[in-house]
Amino acid sequence: MGSAPSAAIAERFGTLFDTLDSDNDKTLTWDDYQRLVDRYAKGYALDADGARVREIRAAYLGLWRGLVGHAGDGARLDRDAFVAAMHAASEDRSSANVTEGVAEAAFDLLDADDDGAVSEAEYVEYAEVLGAAVDIAWDRFKALDTDGDGFISREEFVLSARRYLFGDGAETAGGFVFGVI
Repeated sequence: MGSAPSAAIAERFGTLFDTLDSDNDKTLTWDDYQRLVDRYAKGYALDADGARVREIRAAYLGLWRGLVGHAGDGARLDRDAFVAAMHAASEDRSSANVTEGVAEAAFDLLDADDDGAVSEAEYVEYAEVLGAAVDIAWDRFKALDTDGDGFISREEFVLSARRYLFGDGAETAGGFVFGVI
C-alpha cells in the first residue's frame, strides 16, 4: 500500500475509525457508513431516497469500496487496516480521489440553499447533526472560513479535507468533513 502515514495522520485516522465504528464492534463495515448516511438523512429531515441523500451515500460508498480495495481482505476493516487503507486511498492518484468525493458531497449536503457557499447557520446545523456543541462548531467554522467573508466556499471546504488527510498538525477543522467532531 505504499508508505506508512505519519504518526499524526495515523492518530487522526484512528480517531476517524473510532467515530465511524458506530456499533463499537472494533471493525468497520459498509453498515457503519450507512448509519452515518442515515444520521444525515434524519438530522436534515431528508427523504432517504432523495437526491441529496443519494449523492452522499454514493460518495461514501465510493470511499468504502476504495478502502476495501486498498485493504484487499474482505468487507470488514479493523483499526489498523482502516488507517492503512485510508492513507492509501487519500494518496491514490490513479483515478478520481474517493476522499475528495466525500468532501464534495458533504459540501453539497451542507449547502442547503444551493448558493455555492456554506453559511454559519448551515455549518452549525451540520455540527448539530453530528452531535457537536455549537461553540465547537463556531470555532471550526471560523477556522474553515480562511478568507473571513462569513461563508465557507467549496474550495475552502475541500482544502480543509485535504489538510485533514495530509497535514501533520494535531488539530484540523477538516475532520468535520468526514464526520469527526
